[in-house]
Amino acid sequence: TEHFNRISMQNDTKKSSPQILILSSLSRTARVLSIISIIFMLLFIAPLILHYMEDASSYRFIRTILDVDRTITVAVKENIPTKIGGKDMSRWIMIIGMFILSGTFTRMSEKFKDRSEYYKYKSNIDTWKRQMNLSDNAVILTPLNQKLEQLKSANKKDREQLIKEFIETKKKLDEMGRDLAFLAIDIVDSTGMKQGEEKAIIEHDFKEYKRFVERTFVTFGSIKSTWTPDGVMSCFTSVDAAVRAAREVINGLGEFNKNVKSMRRDFMVRCGVNSGFVYFDESLPLEEISDRVIDIAGHMQKNAQPNTVCVAKPTIEPLNDRIGFEPANRFVDGYEVYEWKKT
Repeated sequence: TEHFNRISMQNDTKKSSPQILILSSLSRTARVLSIISIIFMLLFIAPLILHYMEDASSYRFIRTILDVDRTITVAVKENIPTKIGGKDMSRWIMIIGMFILSGTFTRMSEKFKDRSEYYKYKSNIDTWKRQMNLSDNAVILTPLNQKLEQLKSANKKDREQLIKEFIETKKKLDEMGRDLAFLAIDIVDSTGMKQGEEKAIIEHDFKEYKRFVERTFVTFGSIKSTWTPDGVMSCFTSVDAAVRAAREVINGLGEFNKNVKSMRRDFMVRCGVNSGFVYFDESLPLEEISDRVIDIAGHMQKNAQPNTVCVAKPTIEPLNDRIGFEPANRFVDGYEVYEWKKT
């Protein structure tokens, strides 16, 4: 919550969006018009009270009020019917009219203010989302987005409760934030490997490959994994664990290709590793957790050469064992790539 509040203050010091500025200006304008309507209503009520006060018209400011009142009363009588049942009701029409007008402007002011507050919260969430590298469709943002949508149509009492729930939801999300590492592995030309092979052999070899990789992940403490047909993304508590798992898979393929698989072509893989602060919900499947940190791990994998591990430079810096990693002289998503090759 403190982090969210800091973002709110940072946004307040920056130039607000035109949308927020317009809504805020409309809210203030409507509020001023409401106050003016109340002043005129009091102006129209004043003669009713002054009628009972002796020598009231001897005061200059009261004479001014009465002059303005007469001028407006004449204009009203000339433009709208003011007699009801033979009685002149112009004064009460003006008083009631100003009362209704004041209430209308007040409601408009609140509506514009609520809309402005909605866009401010939305702007804060968008800023927080960018800072935390969360994608637009991140499942973890669903509770916040739902609260945000409810703020659009809530009344004042409901808004206060929703804002409390909104901050509580944000606090819970903050508690889910963790520094994690992600390893993406893909089989090189898996489609080409299957050409000309018997179906039973293909199924056997790929199942054994999956078991081999999953055993390696368990050894190095994988938290959670998700598989595509021939690729996998796995989450680890540290960069060291993710890199060691990637190296172990590549080093173990020699034995696997020699003694386990039956297909003609050998298994080769490309590995990509990235790390960062991620909002990690352990109740969700890994494929439903969307974050730029995870995306970059996948992009590193796609950029890797066969039987290599590619890591972004910021991720390699905290790595305890950097032996074998060399600059690859290329960039992925704006990050310099370091590459490990099996010697």
